[in-house]
Amino acid sequence: MTHLNSQEAIYARLKYTYTLFENIRHKFNGAAIERGGYERTGVTSMYVRKFGEKAYAFLGDAKKCTVESSFTEEQEPYINETLSSLTAFIVGQKAKCSLAERVIYYYVHRTAPYFILAILKSTEEMLNEYLQAKPEDSAILDAIFRVAGGEGFRDLIRIYSPRLIDAVLANKKVSQPNTLAFVDIHDRYCKDDSGKTILAKYEVWCPGRTLARAYLNQCQIAAQELVDKHDVSFAASIEEFQVFPYELSIYMKQFVQSLVSPLLQRYGIS
Repeated sequence: MTHLNSQEAIYARLKYTYTLFENIRHKFNGAAIERGGYERTGVTSMYVRKFGEKAYAFLGDAKKCTVESSFTEEQEPYINETLSSLTAFIVGQKAKCSLAERVIYYYVHRTAPYFILAILKSTEEMLNEYLQAKPEDSAILDAIFRVAGGEGFRDLIRIYSPRLIDAVLANKKVSQPNTLAFVDIHDRYCKDDSGKTILAKYEVWCPGRTLARAYLNQCQIAAQELVDKHDVSFAASIEEFQVFPYELSIYMKQFVQSLVSPLLQRYGIS
């Protein structure tokens, strides 16, 4: 029997998933692309779940709101499995260290006084080590970042992480993004029962909420330890963000692709 961690098993999974996500590489290969495309029949809109019929007022008086995914039903289990695996890696399971430990190290030894930059560099290191440990997930992680992962990590680093500083200094726990922060709304036109063309909406749900919560918890642990044990007093600054890539979402997508490409070459996948 072939061991799950054998090179043959890694190659087989990588080859299969590379083919499975070919449509994602083809579609999300450059400029911003509207997500969705695969309707989830029978699934109720998150806005409708939360607000009932009043949701349609929030949705620009649209008469209908459906739910779609950018991934097929065959692809989604691989996406969810990889997100779960990466989440475990973030908190230090099957990893050399947790994200919090990485952030503390980078801040103390490399990026001080820039805390958000320490988060970015720690994230890069974490993603690199994850793919070195699990090269069979390369094509899946590439698909995640092509569709929305780049934007997701951009928001975690550029929007939510700076709030950690104020929260820690005020001895408060930072608020986690709510459910609707993981719901994108898109326009579409469709026919009603009478054949009239009407404005409708569809939602695309980001599957990375659990990962995002774990990521932000790790960043807050790091910030708290830097304050408590290293006597750090910091604040986000314009100068800090000036050393960041101009468009972090594109940078993160390209960064992951730069990690994935040599792994695909190593296993002869093309």
